[in-house]
Amino acid sequence: MSSLPNIVLVISDQQRSDSLASYGNRFTVTPGTDAMAAAGKSFDAAFTPWPVCTPARGTMWTGVYPHRHKLIDNLYGVDNAFASHAGVKKTVFDHLQEAGYLTAHFGKWHLGENQPPFFDVWEESFNSRKGHWIDGLLDGQYRPNRQTDAALAFLSERKSETQPFAMVLSFYPPHDPYSAPERFYAPYRGKGVPFAGYYAAVSALDEDLARVRAALSDCGLADNTVVFYFSDHGDTFFYRPEGEHKFVCHDDAIRIPFIVEGPGIRPSSRCDSPIGLQDLAPTMLDFAGTPIPDDMHGRSLKPLLVDENARGWRDDYFVQNVTHVSKIEQRAIRTADWKLIASANGAHELYDLRADPEEELNVYLTPREDGGFERFKHYQDYAATILHLTERMQRWASEIEDERGQKLAAAVAKDIAPRLAALTGD
Repeated sequence: MSSLPNIVLVISDQQRSDSLASYGNRFTVTPGTDAMAAAGKSFDAAFTPWPVCTPARGTMWTGVYPHRHKLIDNLYGVDNAFASHAGVKKTVFDHLQEAGYLTAHFGKWHLGENQPPFFDVWEESFNSRKGHWIDGLLDGQYRPNRQTDAALAFLSERKSETQPFAMVLSFYPPHDPYSAPERFYAPYRGKGVPFAGYYAAVSALDEDLARVRAALSDCGLADNTVVFYFSDHGDTFFYRPEGEHKFVCHDDAIRIPFIVEGPGIRPSSRCDSPIGLQDLAPTMLDFAGTPIPDDMHGRSLKPLLVDENARGWRDDYFVQNVTHVSKIEQRAIRTADWKLIASANGAHELYDLRADPEEELNVYLTPREDGGFERFKHYQDYAATILHLTERMQRWASEIEDERGQKLAAAVAKDIAPRLAALTGD
């Protein structure tokens, strides 16, 4: 057995954090993630830096925000996005190969059609736009099951080897079109649960995760393997007009499940510090004992995972986005209590997450007239709160050299300047 830990990443696509029982859902059947949460640490404030596949995945594997790696929209028909389109060429897998790791990928990639050189093993892998069913027949051969079979065969081969490995098992569901093997629908059909196929897929993937965890144990690998379960972004279920399924800065699109188990991680522990997918690559390198490049925007999660008294972690989170319908460039800053969304068209948004965690009441401009109904006159003017959030947004954008983020933050500050002057009497 290697002295370096193995790394296993199980990734879903378009999965909301509130789709799992361990994150508070009261109708989903997810014993696999329940067991993993009981064995490890769950992050309750985990986010994507950009709520769509290719930009989020580019960040996963480079540790930088999308404006830096330049993969800011979904890519199709390219061989290797890192070779042809990315502003950052070296991935975490290149670093791991240099450190002596065997790298393997199974499933959805969405960063190129062909096997990139930083994966030694590339099976059942594809870019995107493949059906969830191998034969195209509903309730035929479910693609995630075949991917998992290939991953389990790989793990079986590793049980007698000493070389450390990093394995990615990346599922396309519960991404639309929502479907799963028929047997997973029973808890959701005829019970008033919208999008039953989505939740059936969540349960189906949950079973495949359980299979991976069981295989690690059976192969004698569990004690020296760090396992991650997370998603690239969430799903708004068409609830946000500008987003369809994602492409918006609301929590249903940006908040993701993120669970980690492995040596030194306290069972049944939780963390409410904000983390993001930019933190994944430095975390992997930290566990592998490999230097973390200074130009990565993310930070290693290892201190949060193994040290309950980790200090100096961030207390807010920054999001980049371009909306799906109107192609509006946006930046957002989220704290535990507030979210500010700055939009290039001037339609800025502010949400009080304590009173309105569903983000249904935009209080950016209050009090205000609404045609004589007087429904918003009793709200205070939140200009001072907006200024504070704008300063946080400006700090983030400056630190990661996001010029558009700086300009959007400045636009919000300019917009509220007259309101602040009126409040202070200046």
